[in-house]
Amino acid sequence: MNIYKSMFRKMIINKKGTTLLEMVVALALFSTAMLSATEIFLLVIEGQRNAIAAQNLQENMRYSFETMAKELRMAHKDQGGDCNMVNDERIYEADVTNKELYFKNYHDQCVRYYIDNDRLKIDRDLDVAYITPDEIKVSNLKFDVVDDIQNKQSRVTMKMDIENLGGKALYRKNMKIQTTLSSRYYE
Repeated sequence: MNIYKSMFRKMIINKKGTTLLEMVVALALFSTAMLSATEIFLLVIEGQRNAIAAQNLQENMRYSFETMAKELRMAHKDQGGDCNMVNDERIYEADVTNKELYFKNYHDQCVRYYIDNDRLKIDRDLDVAYITPDEIKVSNLKFDVVDDIQNKQSRVTMKMDIENLGGKALYRKNMKIQTTLSSRYYE
């Protein structure tokens, strides 16, 4: 018990406290640390939202690309001239501006891909439908058609800009996408 009394006396005799300057410095350091932590947290949240927006945009376009890929790979020559293509010895044909693509699919239907009202549209023998969702804006669509006469392998490169329109403008995402598909049709 005597030990506690002597420690208590030393504490009473030693009346050192914190000064105002020490308190201001401690408060400034604490505030800086808290603001830094908050900023880092907000940057992580914003990065996560941007990543989710990009992922949603890609997932929304996946169906469109899968539909187009299947049909483009299975396309064949329009030898009867049913599809009003300029050259019936080609598998694919783009219009003069490269904004529309024409071909004959594996069901012998004439097919045309093009943009209408900022959406990708397909026309199969007058059966017309959009193949991109409402919340996706498609622009700058371009089809580059290459016919490799030596290998008899035709291919189409599709380029387009896409933007998701859903949600807040702050979290909208723009992307440039490109894919090349080759025909499986051989004579």
